[in-house]
Amino acid sequence: MIQQATPFSYKTSVHPSPLTIVKGSKEYTQQLQTLTNIAWQIAYTALWNGEEFSASEKEKAQAFITVFIKEQSNPIKAYSAFVQRVLLARQYINSHPGTYAPIPSLWLCPTNKNGFAGTQRWYQAVETARAALPKYKQPLKAFAEAVLETVQTQQAKDFHYWRSYFSEHKAQQCLNLFLSTIANCQYAHSREKA
Repeated sequence: MIQQATPFSYKTSVHPSPLTIVKGSKEYTQQLQTLTNIAWQIAYTALWNGEEFSASEKEKAQAFITVFIKEQSNPIKAYSAFVQRVLLARQYINSHPGTYAPIPSLWLCPTNKNGFAGTQRWYQAVETARAALPKYKQPLKAFAEAVLETVQTQQAKDFHYWRSYFSEHKAQQCLNLFLSTIANCQYAHSREKA
């Protein structure tokens, strides 16, 4: 799902991501936490929005996400791949009545082939298609950057850019999820400050 040139080649020249990661540094640890928190908010909003989970359940889910990101050589690409796989799962659930995601720690468990682990083959199929059609399912790829950039910069211009992007690309489901995710991120951030 990621083009080989850069993690987000279609927009980074206009709005470079302020996130850079150097393994082993304090900044790496902080940025890994940022990626994990945002990835969790996306997964929560996409698959369980409105559900109340215990602190322990959230911690387990976030631990799975952190391990997934850390295992990859490029954390930004890992974050993007994680988000795209979550979105592919959401599409599957929405198009197959009666399907659902179990609690986060079970869905994210690496041994659960009916959970996140099972999305790997879908992701690979999208990546394969992108080799021939680079813009295949582009809004899914853009979603990861949209949320990351909007949450990090906290600037209205970025929010409006991405809102327009999804609208112009006729990606209504991504737009709705983007709006809900940003709202959940803002709520989580305001709770942290309180």
